[in-house]
Amino acid sequence: MSSYSLPLTLAAFHSFYTFLTTLPSDITPASIVTPPHSVHGWPSLTPHYLSPLRKSPTVITLLQHLPYIAENPGTAGSTQIAYQTQAIDFRGPAARWSIEKNEIEGTMEPVGAGVIPEWVVSLSGGGRDGSWLLLDTREGTITDFIQQERPEKDEPGQDRPDFWRAYHTRPVVEFLEEWKEKYRSLEWVVVPEDVHDAVMIRWDKETDVSSAI
Repeated sequence: MSSYSLPLTLAAFHSFYTFLTTLPSDITPASIVTPPHSVHGWPSLTPHYLSPLRKSPTVITLLQHLPYIAENPGTAGSTQIAYQTQAIDFRGPAARWSIEKNEIEGTMEPVGAGVIPEWVVSLSGGGRDGSWLLLDTREGTITDFIQQERPEKDEPGQDRPDFWRAYHTRPVVEFLEEWKEKYRSLEWVVVPEDVHDAVMIRWDKETDVSSAI
């Protein structure tokens, strides 16, 4: 049975984000930011600021100490880690807008997944076609919820509040290693166009030019 470990989770995400910088991408080593070495981590991510998320103290501690891919407000898609999947920078302007406006569903939690409990947090936004990475701090797992794809299992059913649990779920370290292998094996191929099953990191809407990872 999986179990949650804050140090292992932090190390796994740092390893995964560092791996992404080895790809020909907009995600560079300078894009990966880590919190100050303090008990409270990121000073802006206070329990009061994060309270609209309605998450447990364990989740709040995780968000305070995670590394992030810094959101760049000048480019669209600068935190894209997989097809149609944006890593959430909880310190960034997009997350701040959602939190301050209390617009959580659809921006920081998926639509149609059922009820996301207080001990589970989405670390990515996937819209309709991308991955919402739901990290369970009780089980120590990540669930890959994709709204437009069929779940991996028949149960729980779509009418259940825990429907999201029917989707692909693995222990945190194993899950992120799986994603690394998808890039290494070329199952996921990075191309300079936003085509189906490709990964687009940045799109300039003024020039309609895409740049790939």
